[in-house]
Amino acid sequence: MLRRSLAVAFVACIGLTCHVYAQDAGARTSALVASLDKTKYKKKEKKDVSIEVYVGITNEAVIRDAYDYGGNYASEEGDYSLTLHVERGGAASGNGHDSINDRRMSFTLKDASISGALLSGTKVYENGEQQKFEAVFVNRTVATGKNENEVTSRDTKFGMGFIQKGEWSEGQYMNGTRRVFLERR
Repeated sequence: MLRRSLAVAFVACIGLTCHVYAQDAGARTSALVASLDKTKYKKKEKKDVSIEVYVGITNEAVIRDAYDYGGNYASEEGDYSLTLHVERGGAASGNGHDSINDRRMSFTLKDASISGALLSGTKVYENGEQQKFEAVFVNRTVATGKNENEVTSRDTKFGMGFIQKGEWSEGQYMNGTRRVFLERR
C-alpha cells in the first residue's frame, strides 16, 4: 500500500512539474513574441512637402508538432542561420552562424528542446563561449506604407525570432540587443 501511495505521489509530482513547465514555456513564448514586435513611424515636413513612412512588424506564435520545425532557417541578409534537427519528442540540436560585430561566428546548438512554439538550448561558439538561446516559431508580418491607416504592402513569412543579447567585443559580450528573424528556407 505504501509503495502504491509513493508511486501515485511521484506520478502526481511529475505531472505538476510538467504542467508548471508548460505554463512557464507559454508565458515565456508570449513575452518573447511581444518583444519581437516593432513599429517605426517618421514624418518630415518642409514647406509644402510632407513625407510619411510607416513600418509595423507583428509576430504570432505558431504551434505545430515539434518535429515539423526541423529545417534550415536564415536571415534575409544572410548574417544569421540555423540548421535545426528535431526528434519526435521535441529534443533538438543544430548548427549555424551569427554575425557579431560584422564577424561571422559559427556555433553548435546543444541541449535544445521545443515546448509549444518555444525553442530553448545553448549556443556553443567555435571559440568555446556559451550563450543561452531562446527562440520562438512565428508568422512574422511586415506592413509598410505612409502611416498605420494607409498601409500599401503586407508580407507574412514563417520562421523563428529571437533577441540577440549583447555584441561580441574583445572576448566578451557587451550590452545591447537586436531583434533577429530567421525565415524557414
